[in-house]
Amino acid sequence: MADPIAGLPYWEIRFDQDGHLLDDDGLVAELPGTGVSELFVFSHGWNNSDTGARTLYAYTFDELSHQIDRFAPAWRGRVGVVGVFWPSLLFPEDAPDTPATPSSPAELAAALGPAFAAPQQAGLAEITTLLEQQPQVPEQLAKCHRLVAELVTSPALAEEDRGQEAVLTKPTGEVFSALAGLASEQGDAQGLPNPFKVLWRGAREALRTASYYEMKNRAGVIGRNGLGPLLGRVAGNGLRVHLIGHSFGARLVSFALPGLPEGVGSPVASLLLVQGAFSHFSFAAPVPIDHGHQGFLAPYFDRVAGPLQSTFSLGDRAVGWWYPAASMLSNEDDQAASDLTYRWGGMGHDGFQQDGVEQFDLKPEGTAYPLEAGHFYRLRSDEVIAEDQSPFAGAHSDIRHPEVVWAALAGATSA
Repeated sequence: MADPIAGLPYWEIRFDQDGHLLDDDGLVAELPGTGVSELFVFSHGWNNSDTGARTLYAYTFDELSHQIDRFAPAWRGRVGVVGVFWPSLLFPEDAPDTPATPSSPAELAAALGPAFAAPQQAGLAEITTLLEQQPQVPEQLAKCHRLVAELVTSPALAEEDRGQEAVLTKPTGEVFSALAGLASEQGDAQGLPNPFKVLWRGAREALRTASYYEMKNRAGVIGRNGLGPLLGRVAGNGLRVHLIGHSFGARLVSFALPGLPEGVGSPVASLLLVQGAFSHFSFAAPVPIDHGHQGFLAPYFDRVAGPLQSTFSLGDRAVGWWYPAASMLSNEDDQAASDLTYRWGGMGHDGFQQDGVEQFDLKPEGTAYPLEAGHFYRLRSDEVIAEDQSPFAGAHSDIRHPEVVWAALAGATSA
């Protein structure tokens, strides 16, 4: 067990990229003797360091402790908290409050490398060398594209989350030309007759897209293969688990539901997805645009005994703009841009998209939510999750607010 946070017992659990449990911090052995009956489990999303994850967990669980004292005092002594650590990554300039100047290839390699296994690290080194040199040779562009595709080793699992896959499979010229338009800065490529400048800019954007596609896929694998089985091991004796996930971490905690062992009653009592960076159709049955199919997670929603909530904000540029735009190559020729945005939309942009969802504004702490067990809720967060923290992500990571923590506690106490 790590040091308590604001009086709450705290464990850190760690998984590798395939979902193997590396360290449970004593959770399985210690939990039965703590008196904890309400366990809050929080997973970070894209992230470069343990320090960043711990800072997020420290704020969230400290605020949770204060809110328990104010609004659920009977829970004091019954609540424990868990921080999930998994190998995710973040482009350096996509981090909050960083300069918009593009990172150098060497900086990209240093930032992204730790999240990959050795073979992919070697490929990443080759990619960044090519981005530095920008050879004006079509074969080198194709080589870069192949190496970028090889960074993605985790399966998507869900059909509705395959939007960015076309970046890996379509012809190099088509991919790099299209992605060049997503770059936040056009720089000296604008107006120049040399097309290689534009194509290498697209190659850099392909690296960003492939790395985030791998992280999204990886989150699902870790949730299904790692967190789900671990929750099965601690289930029982009246324990109730409250899952919280941010960004790709929202996908991780959601995919823990199909990962729960068969024959073990689900301990999950509530679910809060904070600016989720995965398909808004994941729980839909049927998918509104394709009534012949349902979201991958639809058969498992009843493994959450209480309410399922998702925040969304127009200020979230990462999910509202990049997420569908990076899927443009999957678009059919006759589809309008609005259809593309909806087809590949993410939770953090407009929340659960399916029948029977209720919508509320994200409420101030202490304000009652009329939540019911087994129901889906969209929480409009435009006034709270609003700070423009980076040109790429916008408000995507502006989530350290009492209102967000209150949504988690409100859902937990409604379960």
